[in-house]
Order: sequence, then structure tokens, then C-alpha cells
Amino acid sequence: MIRCWLATIIIGALLSVACAANAETITDLKARLDKVAKDFNGTLGYSLHLRGKPSESISLNGDEPFPTASTIKTVIMCEVMRQVEQGKIKWSDMIEVQPSSNVREEGGFAYHFRDGTKQTVDQWVHLMMTVSDNTATIRLRRLVGHKNVNDWLSEHGFKQTKLLNGEQTDELGLRPLQKQYGLGVTTPNEMAKLMEMIRSNKAGSALYCDRMIRIMFHQHYDDGVAGQVPPGQCASKGGGIWNTRSDVALVISPKGEFVLTIYTKDQADKDWNKNNEGNVVIRKIAAMVWRYFDPDKTWTTPDKYMDLIND
Repeated sequence: MIRCWLATIIIGALLSVACAANAETITDLKARLDKVAKDFNGTLGYSLHLRGKPSESISLNGDEPFPTASTIKTVIMCEVMRQVEQGKIKWSDMIEVQPSSNVREEGGFAYHFRDGTKQTVDQWVHLMMTVSDNTATIRLRRLVGHKNVNDWLSEHGFKQTKLLNGEQTDELGLRPLQKQYGLGVTTPNEMAKLMEMIRSNKAGSALYCDRMIRIMFHQHYDDGVAGQVPPGQCASKGGGIWNTRSDVALVISPKGEFVLTIYTKDQADKDWNKNNEGNVVIRKIAAMVWRYFDPDKTWTTPDKYMDLIND
């Protein structure tokens, strides 16, 4: 009996050692992600860190500037929250849609609102963040002020992240950058910093940071990082323009919460469909990262997942 017991312990110990020896390290993961980036037809950058564990942090082109596309809307949300917190505006204020469709933008619901339609600041923020509504974005940018958004970034130590498209683009001397990057410019590391600040209550008070995270958990466009992790485990904001795709996310995994940001630029593939190379590479990287943080495969993407993603 004793011999059997000892044999069981020894075999268990040997199996544990073998599993530990075969376990993927963060260095191994980086090598695989970098290979994916190298094979991409364009430039790709990413930033990844496991919250609370500095040793579990990797990046590629982390300080390289990339077009933000709609991920810059996260910063507009931060300035909205600051002004609500300061009492300059109220979360319940009723704000009217732009008076003519000529000063709205397609890409969401609000473009189709009748003139005179009013919604609360709360509803405008949800539209901007969850369905990436461009008309809502313009309305909120005008409400809080283009310059104030960029001031928020400067005050919080962001060196390269800027909102470029707005009423004060020329006044702020941002036109050259706007022509190059579009709506905004950022780096994978800086946008990861922003997500970390929101999660750790450093982008405002605990009350307002909590609300921002909750809104980002309601993401409608979940075909990027959010589609490669279990439902309800990801707070994210994606974006895309003709030659770039992006996604920023906070994910709850079996090993803890991690922040992952992925940006592309100068893509060869400019098609607008679910199989655009930028969309595909974001999903591929997200799946690899999830598997690293979920080695026991507690969850896998359902079969035919792509059937429910629109082109």
C-alpha cells in the first residue's frame, strides 16, 4: 500500500514537471505573435499585459504611431465623464441631434434621427461607444470641445495620442496629422495605458471609471477581440478606416485580467468585409492570447462563429 502511494506521488510529480516544462511562456507567445505580424501585409503593432504582473508584458511596435480610427472615441468618453464629474454638464442633460443630416455622418443610428430629436448625454455616449455611431461622436465632440479632449490627454501624460478630426483641427495645428492619420493618432502602448487607467480608476473617480468600463462591456461590434473570448468577459472598442483596423480590450481570463491593444496601418487589403486581412489578424492574435491565458481550454470559440458576423 505504501509503495503504491509513493509511486502515485512520484508519477504525479513527474507529470507536473513535464507539464511545467512544456507550458508556453510569455516569451514563446511573443515569438508567435511577432511571426503573425511579420506575415501581415501591412504594419501591425500590439501591446499586451497581465494586470498586476509586469513580467507578463509584451509588445511589438508599441511606441509606433497608428491611426486610431474609432478607438479614439474612448478618449472623447473620458472627457465627457470629466465634465460630468466637474458639473459642467449632466449625465441626464437632453442634447439635440445636429439640425441637418448635412452635418451628421453615416455609420450608426443617429444619422437617421429627425431634426429636433433629443437624447441624454448618457444615451449619446452609449451610441458612440457601443455601436460606434459617428453622428453621436460629432455631437459629443462639439459638446465637450475638441481642444478639451486633447488637453485631457496631455494632462494625463499621453505624448502621441491625439484627437485630430474636429472643429478646431486647423486652430490646433493638427491638419497635417489629420491628413496622415484621420480621426486620431495613438500607439498600442498608449492606448493600453488608457485602458489600464480606466480600469484602475485613474481616468477619473471610481464612479465614472466604473461606468466607462460597463459601457465598453456592452460592445455591439464584437467580431474582434471580444469574439475570441467568452461572452461577458471583454470590455472593448474597435475601429477601422480604409487601410487600417484596430481593437482595444480589457479581458477577464482564468489567469486574471489582461489588456490587449492591436493596431494595423498601410494594409494592402482595403475591402470592407469580415475577411479583411486586418479583421482576420486581430481575431487570430486575440485567439492566441486567449489560449495562452486559458491553457486548460475552459472555453473555445463555437463552431460556425463566423456565420453570425456581417460582412
